[in-house]
Amino acid sequence: MENRYLCIDVGGSSIKYAVMDKELNFYEKGSEPTPYEGIERYLDVLEGIYRRLEGNVAGIAMSVPGMIDSERGICVTGGNLTYVEQFPLAKRLGERCQVPVTIMNDAKCAALAEVSCGALKGCQDAVVLVFGTGIGGAFIKDGKVHTGKHFAAGEFSFIMMEQECDLESSTWAKRNGSERLITMAARARGVSSEGVTGFDVFRWAEDGDELVRKALDKFTRDIAFMIMNFQVIFDPELFAIGGGISRQPLLLTYIRKNLEYYESMFPYRVPKAQVTTCQYFNDANLVGALQYYLERE
Repeated sequence: MENRYLCIDVGGSSIKYAVMDKELNFYEKGSEPTPYEGIERYLDVLEGIYRRLEGNVAGIAMSVPGMIDSERGICVTGGNLTYVEQFPLAKRLGERCQVPVTIMNDAKCAALAEVSCGALKGCQDAVVLVFGTGIGGAFIKDGKVHTGKHFAAGEFSFIMMEQECDLESSTWAKRNGSERLITMAARARGVSSEGVTGFDVFRWAEDGDELVRKALDKFTRDIAFMIMNFQVIFDPELFAIGGGISRQPLLLTYIRKNLEYYESMFPYRVPKAQVTTCQYFNDANLVGALQYYLERE
């Protein structure tokens, strides 16, 4: 069908896909395990998804991890999918499926979704922060997603938080990735972190566990600290918080609480950071991938 598209979101454990139209309606959703055997297996899985829907979609819009040269359709890096480095994914998959293919970094897809038709619609300058295992995101500059010279703008996981930069623990991903939140909350709760999820953490906090709330307060203080820095570096209109934990209202409550703390203590007058949550949550990457495809049509 001319007005429907296969949208694919490649993640570390699964490849989510959906059939969508230009009005962002969803007609079908599914997922496949992400393969790690190599590039040919990866292409086989992607082509297999397309073949099940062949004749019902006009093209393929992909959200993928890593530093991505979207203009040329090349994966410069691939995150955990190391076998796709310097690989012309759009061309190779397009040759197999004989339809147009576009690719874009996953966090930048989320940002494009929000600035096109979500929480950041109408913003000229904004920042998207996506919290998961690591921290992705993007800068919105003059109403567009900023990619950077080396396609690495928004790779927030790699921001150094200490001078000892040879330590993995010195990165922002280790400070505010989901693993640290779970570890902090489980320790506060007096239980093993094995099997604990982010949902459990916020359930404990909602149930009134004061020690877990203190852990959440400490965790979000680092986020607020970084937002304060971004505010004076980039001076955005709005920050949008995404990722699975962004669905939890307490997260935004504590981020704002800690922003107020820093603003009250800061001896200089600077613009106050305005923070909200992303609109599309788990569908943001799919929506943004389609938006990029439509821009390129």
